[in-house]
Amino acid sequence: MFKRLLSRDVEEFAVGLALDFGKRIPPDAWRKGARPSVLAKAVDEVCNRAADFQRTRGLGVYGKAKFGTAFKLQLKESGYPDEFVDELTQTLLIRISARPEQPR
Repeated sequence: MFKRLLSRDVEEFAVGLALDFGKRIPPDAWRKGARPSVLAKAVDEVCNRAADFQRTRGLGVYGKAKFGTAFKLQLKESGYPDEFVDELTQTLLIRISARPEQPR
């Protein structure tokens, strides 16, 4: 039962993150050509929030897959082009899968 609750939390966070991204860079604005600096800032913020979530929850392989799938489906449902959705989701998953830097 605990795994099921964690899974739901992961999905809800991923969907919320995708919706927040959509508020900053709506699909229509993206198609018209959002300024690169605005897009980069929005992508960086999404990645940072996802990395923070990963650090607090310690998602395993299954949790990361669940997260990525929910995020990707929400972006597609919102109307972003498939190529953009795939690239953003891949970037996000790479960022949350990176090992944290060790203090020297």
